[in-house]
Amino acid sequence: MPSAAPGKGRTLSAVGLSSLVAAACGYIVLIVASRSLTPADNANFLAFWGVLLGLFGVLTGLMTEATRAVKSRRMMHHAAAMAGAPVLPVSLLIGGAAALIVAVTSPWWMPVLIPDAPALLWLGIALAVLLYSGHIGLAGASAGQERWGTYSGLAAAEAVFRLLVMAVAAFIGGSLAGLEYAALSGTLVWLYFAVFSSGGRAGMRARADVGMLPYMVRCLMAMATAAATAVLVTGFPAVIKIAADPADFALAAPLLLAVSLTRAPIMIPLQAFQGVVMTALIHSREPAYRVLAKPFLAVVALGLVGAVAAALVGPWIMLIFGPDYSVDGWLLGALTLAAAFLAILTLTGTTAMAQGRHGLYLAGWVAATAVSVGILFVPGPLDLVVVASLFAGPAVGALVHGIGVLRRQPAPAPSTSKDPSDA
Repeated sequence: MPSAAPGKGRTLSAVGLSSLVAAACGYIVLIVASRSLTPADNANFLAFWGVLLGLFGVLTGLMTEATRAVKSRRMMHHAAAMAGAPVLPVSLLIGGAAALIVAVTSPWWMPVLIPDAPALLWLGIALAVLLYSGHIGLAGASAGQERWGTYSGLAAAEAVFRLLVMAVAAFIGGSLAGLEYAALSGTLVWLYFAVFSSGGRAGMRARADVGMLPYMVRCLMAMATAAATAVLVTGFPAVIKIAADPADFALAAPLLLAVSLTRAPIMIPLQAFQGVVMTALIHSREPAYRVLAKPFLAVVALGLVGAVAAALVGPWIMLIFGPDYSVDGWLLGALTLAAAFLAILTLTGTTAMAQGRHGLYLAGWVAATAVSVGILFVPGPLDLVVVASLFAGPAVGALVHGIGVLRRQPAPAPSTSKDPSDA
């Protein structure tokens, strides 16, 4: 029997709690690494972390499209008669192809981004890509079915399990390789939900609103956008390593850590609520700007307040990671405010995706990524270049999304009709 959909307050509480747990675990992971490794090794770990999260970020396109496709199917008349694509198998199929590409190409790019990485780590990352495609497919299907307990549980359990394994690795040795292998462990968690959770089993049966080939094409378009997203959101430290002078990067661990820390309070909750925002946009008959008014104002307020707080108390908080991680208050404040620009870009992109406008979604993120990456190659002090990059790129991308959304309003939402196959 399917569980009843939770009320709005319960939904927000479950998703909000999972985002807080994931954010807290992310902070502690960075503390564990900074306390267990030398600054030079930690810079390499942060580059590895950026590569791993960047690859995972590309796969989040599967979740975005799965949420839209499953929710759209549930709102269609006679959906049960449609031979919609099976969401989880398609996610694993695409994830398997991505894992193969990672494994084959690793000898060319891995030594540049993760120096001295053993071959076993290359294979471990490829396997993690395959497993994470299952995690993200199940999460997207659960969001589309509005099974927020399963959706929230997946996010929180993955973060907690990864942290526990990394803590054990740090306790028994704390080597760079040990922490890197341990960071891959969270990708196993979704298998538990797929077998033992009723919500997880329901998500495994979820189907899209179109057939196999159209759904795969849409997933690939969403992943192309997610690749651009990943460069700015999760893979930014790796991009900095490519663009920066090697001597400057060797001293950049405090800056890389500051980038991760200042965006987490805004981006982790927003990414957790992205499925909620998308389903609200699909449901609503109001213009998108009205639906997004409150989230937009919340992001702006959080960015301004957070920037002031980061500038005032951030330098002392950074010392938790050790005396080698001193960062000026102005830089922490600027990075926090830049994270709000990134959050606005995420909201405008979610709007385009909810309207089924994959081309617009891709265009905004590609524009943002091109501008940000281009600025990183401009000569100048690394901290100033990074700040300028994180402000300019998201501002351009959000502008592209905003103009496109306002130029064409979405069609009225169809009447709700529950798909029996989701039960």
